[in-house]
Amino acid sequence: MKHRKLVFVVGFCIAFSAAWICHQTKGSAEQTVKYVGSDKCMGCHSSTSKTWMLTVHRPTLFSKDPALNGCESCHGPGGDHVESGDPAKIINPAKLKTDKASTICMKCHTNEHVTLWRTSRHARAKISCVNCHDPHVADEKALTRDIANGKEALEGLTRSIHQVELEANTAATEKDKEAELTKAAELRKQAEDTRDALKVNETAFHRVAEPYICYNCHKAQQAQVKMVTHHPISEGKVKCTDCHNPHGGPNGMLNQESVNETCFKCHPEKLGPFTFEHPPVVEDCTICHNPHGSVQDNLLVQSEPMVCLKCHAAPHNRGTGAANPLRGAAPFAKYYNNCASCHSQVHGSNENSSFHF
Repeated sequence: MKHRKLVFVVGFCIAFSAAWICHQTKGSAEQTVKYVGSDKCMGCHSSTSKTWMLTVHRPTLFSKDPALNGCESCHGPGGDHVESGDPAKIINPAKLKTDKASTICMKCHTNEHVTLWRTSRHARAKISCVNCHDPHVADEKALTRDIANGKEALEGLTRSIHQVELEANTAATEKDKEAELTKAAELRKQAEDTRDALKVNETAFHRVAEPYICYNCHKAQQAQVKMVTHHPISEGKVKCTDCHNPHGGPNGMLNQESVNETCFKCHPEKLGPFTFEHPPVVEDCTICHNPHGSVQDNLLVQSEPMVCLKCHAAPHNRGTGAANPLRGAAPFAKYYNNCASCHSQVHGSNENSSFHF
């Protein structure tokens, strides 16, 4: 019995000692992790830091937790990188596997619209946050504001240059004329610099703004919105995210629960309820319509009557003997080209089962 107790005590001591050694080793390892602060990063990466300071990430500088403060909140502790200058000694989300890169972003971005990211089609396609978002560049609204301000400044400089040139032409002496021309040259240089800066901003705007960011991958949809009938995406009245949640949604990548709910958000008059319903309307709007664009009227997937004949096979007698009830004895084939001419309420009706009215 005493021998068993002795073995137990010795075993316990060995286990406790091993745990203590592991704890001490872990503590030593943690002590080697050195956070240097964002000021160190900005000393070398000055151009990146200038644009980063305009982003929504700037408030992280006020975090008291060094792991969530500024540059190191995404790139990890920078002590080893600063000491060695080795790029491999710092985390670069763009070079990580997609799930690990997204995990870094989701440490802070836990709001509702990104909760389904890991089950989204983009995540399954191995797309990470940094494929669409540049954490060092200001968001779309900020860039739009910069572009507007830049264009306004450019217009003002153009007017100033014109005014100085007029004053040079009417100068009383050569000396005055030379002074005005020098001033005009300085203003032209300033305008050229503004124009160059504006061009850079517009390039950045196309990198972060809808729909350009989506068009990088979705080429078919880019072509469709150039077709004869299309949603006013190119005109700036509709954005991709008005219908889609790129971070994942309850039904694919849609904001709403279904395709129909997405459409009815802007087209409530098609919702009903109707006494006489049209089944495709209840089921899925895309049975008849292509939401991005079409060569047919009203975004139809096919022209009339073919789009209707997909379901309504030969609803009328198309023989030459069939008469048009509206035009006497004229052959039916002459007016059998647009179903909606007669069946005008194609989305449903409260009065007529054939949707005539």
